[in-house]
Amino acid sequence: MAEHTNAMISSTARDLPEHRKEVLDACARQEVFPLMMEHLPAVDADAIAVSLKMVDDAEIYLGIFAHRYGYVPQENNPQQLSITEMEYNRAVERNIPRFIFLMHDDHPVKAADVETGAGAEKLKQLKARLSVERVVNYFTSPADLRAHVINTLSQYRTQHNKRDLTTFHYVSDIPAPPEPFIAHPYTLLQTHRLVGRQPELNLLTDWVAKPDADIYRARILNIVAVGGLGKSALTWKWFNDIAPQEMKPMAGRLWWSFYESDATFENFVTRALAYVSRRPLNEVQQIPAPERETQLLAALDREPFLIVLDGLERMLIAYARMDAAHLSDDDYDKQTANVVANAYGLPASAAQSFTGEHRLRKTADPRAGSFLRKLANVRAARILVSTRLYPADLQMVTGESLGSCVAVFLHGLADDDALELWRAFGASGARDSLLPLFQRADNHPLLIQALAGVVSRYRKGTPGDFDAWRRAHPDFDPFSLPLVQVESHVLAFALRGLGDKAQQVLRTIAAFRMPARYDTLAALLIGEGKPCADERELDEVLTELEDRGLVGWDKRANRYDLHPLVRGVVWSGLGDDARRGVYTSLHAHFEAVPMIDDFLKVNSLEDLAPAIELYNTLIGLGRYDDAEIFFYERLSDATHFRLSASRQRVELLELLFPAGLEQLPRLNRQDAQAFTLSALAQGYKFSGQPGRAPALDRRAITIVSEMKDDGNLSVCLRNLSNTLRLSGALCESESAARRALVITREQADRFGEAVSLNWLGLTLAARGLANESESALQRALRIDAAQSDNQAEGVDNSFLAQSALWLGEFAGALSFANRAWELAHVQSLELDFINAARAQGEVALGLNDFAIADERLHHALTRARIVNLVEEELPALVALAELRRRQGEAQAAREFLDDVWEAAERGPYPLIHADACHVLAQIERDAGQQAQAIEAATQAYRLAWCDGPPFAYHWGLEKARALLRELGASEPLMPAFDAGKFEPMPEVEIDPADEFHGGNVSAG
Repeated sequence: MAEHTNAMISSTARDLPEHRKEVLDACARQEVFPLMMEHLPAVDADAIAVSLKMVDDAEIYLGIFAHRYGYVPQENNPQQLSITEMEYNRAVERNIPRFIFLMHDDHPVKAADVETGAGAEKLKQLKARLSVERVVNYFTSPADLRAHVINTLSQYRTQHNKRDLTTFHYVSDIPAPPEPFIAHPYTLLQTHRLVGRQPELNLLTDWVAKPDADIYRARILNIVAVGGLGKSALTWKWFNDIAPQEMKPMAGRLWWSFYESDATFENFVTRALAYVSRRPLNEVQQIPAPERETQLLAALDREPFLIVLDGLERMLIAYARMDAAHLSDDDYDKQTANVVANAYGLPASAAQSFTGEHRLRKTADPRAGSFLRKLANVRAARILVSTRLYPADLQMVTGESLGSCVAVFLHGLADDDALELWRAFGASGARDSLLPLFQRADNHPLLIQALAGVVSRYRKGTPGDFDAWRRAHPDFDPFSLPLVQVESHVLAFALRGLGDKAQQVLRTIAAFRMPARYDTLAALLIGEGKPCADERELDEVLTELEDRGLVGWDKRANRYDLHPLVRGVVWSGLGDDARRGVYTSLHAHFEAVPMIDDFLKVNSLEDLAPAIELYNTLIGLGRYDDAEIFFYERLSDATHFRLSASRQRVELLELLFPAGLEQLPRLNRQDAQAFTLSALAQGYKFSGQPGRAPALDRRAITIVSEMKDDGNLSVCLRNLSNTLRLSGALCESESAARRALVITREQADRFGEAVSLNWLGLTLAARGLANESESALQRALRIDAAQSDNQAEGVDNSFLAQSALWLGEFAGALSFANRAWELAHVQSLELDFINAARAQGEVALGLNDFAIADERLHHALTRARIVNLVEEELPALVALAELRRRQGEAQAAREFLDDVWEAAERGPYPLIHADACHVLAQIERDAGQQAQAIEAATQAYRLAWCDGPPFAYHWGLEKARALLRELGASEPLMPAFDAGKFEPMPEVEIDPADEFHGGNVSAG
């Protein structure tokens, strides 16, 4: 990232306040940091020293001169020079670039701003010196000065390579509390001050300052509303201006916006912990992710911080997608609208945001949902959430909010506030004409400001008069439309009032999934054949869009963003040709941005940002084949092997299915289709959703079968077998493994044969077929040993340890687990370490070595969570719960299980879920809770049933049967296995008499 340039802004102050403000904004637009002295120190010597120090700190000098010579210190100033001339002299002495701006004779001037006498003569002499400088501009107004400064700084930055086209995310510095940490400032406030919302502001204040108020008990307060009602503006106003005065005590306050593309759950936890713990970020980043969450929760439990989570809906399933920024409200309402809200007496916005589509309101990352629930129990801090959808993770099964959570649903503005907002944008009109229109749009503040921005610029008749504007636009008729279409109708008219340049700038910003940097916009929008001829024109357009309230400008990071509602309407209103034109420009830009070639050098998703944006433009252009190739070459290995970023892989790959996941990816080559289906299936599996993988695997199998590609067919069958076993489809899992085994032997593919034997052996072990399982797993071990594949041998030993654990053969399991741990170091693959450590922990638990069990299981759990390996995280949690139960710590055991339920159900992972229910049943039994114990044991029985014996989870079923007998309860009725639903099981000899046939061999 290019460092900013320091610029000394030298001028007289009292006569040029508007000019200095325009120069300040021009510097911000050009990512130049202005050094300005608005208030001189009282002592002359101090004034001289401070002024000259600023010049010494500057890389360039900007001098603005009008008709005043400026302040002349009386002490230590034998030549009686003004501070302004001293600053210029120091810039000359340092020989830094100097840019001079002189007031033109045509500029209107007040008599009081013209100096006379000796000062006037000195000013005349100074201007004579200035006129010989290389760069001298003459300005006729504050706006004209701004344009000249923009142009000058633009040329300087280009000549000195000060442009930054490689940084995509802005990472703010983390201050020390109690100074506020504003990670992502809110830039979309409708006016320079919040209009209305006084009752809501008062409610927020009662939440932190009025112990006798009902809302005071809440630890998490959720402001819920559809897009554009002002939930972020409300919370921003209160966070900055009111909370510091009313929340006593306050250890510090943090504003975090999930609308930012890098504002992930992991980044929030990491940076929030660095802030509240007052530790360096790089130190906190070394802490394992689960421990970071624990430490953050502990800090918030101890100290009264205020945490604002803006745009929390971006963490939920409904918005956890690459194109979330382009979703329009109308499209989303069709998916989530639910009239049940009316029965609760909630506002219309609550239909989709609170009562409807429970699954869509779950967090995409189950760990984030678990963290939210724990966050609701902190005792000192307060958490303020703004969200379009109320998180289902903060609701009980009955649909009510958790006891420590409260939801406040925003309505539109009050009538008087709506009129005030309208007039704040310079629009007028009769109250009787305006209020029916506002009320038709639910007094929606964003719609009011957008339309006011158009009407205020209407110049026919009385400027800004709504009645005149409406007569000129007879097709503006929101009253004839269904309510759900009013938003789009009003915004469409507001956008229609923009000129061509402004429209093109708006479309370009809308195409980004994140706020766009100024230098990126300049590269895309300035030049021959582009909307703007130079940066002065771009500045004018951006200023207009900002004044209309359509674009937000984050001056600190010099980035530009649209309100999500505006972005959705702008983008949905573009035709295919217009979108293609925007994406063509973006593609040309991102293609030229440097990228990391070696995936082993990728350390974070930030490193992949240019590649991800280029991939996104290929999707936007409809170049799906190119996008798939680019993903395979640039993103696949980095996201899978290097970062274990399975959720991000899923989001990227889903874009190759524009017609929906029910259809094939839009690719011309069959092998590319098969790869994409298989890669997406593995993405679901590794992100904790194995139940979504088999359908994709089967379609990949169909394609490679048609291609007669037996090599990839066996790979797809093995992947299918693995995911089916995890999701409880044991019959088909065994069938797929057997089919893969047949193919690998036909091809003499020994590696593939060993993998097929492993998946077959694990499925047979789960069914309780000990001999057959042992035969398969041991043969896999012999094959890999003969091939000198030590890494694969380690995997074989992990699977043999799991089989021995189910059989209760702990001594043998220990030998296998230790050998697996030893061989994990061969290639140091994270999955191998996790498998081995978890097996070691479960073996130690079986041998009643609780200390070793605790250490090994926590080791496996921590590493599994770091890479989001849910299929290993869950069994580690279940084993830790059983360990705590045996140690007599029932509550601790329940807490481990609480982290299992959501992910086990979502997966689904019925085998692991059954084990968890069995532990819970024993906890309830130990506590004398007979009914609850029977309920949990019955649920374990149902989960372990799978396809029904003989294709049931044998070990889980037997434990559930035994416990139900002990509790005096009967087994639930379950459907018998129906062989007619499945294809005949392929016949294949597990251990044929060849060079790999033999008796059992030891792990060593």
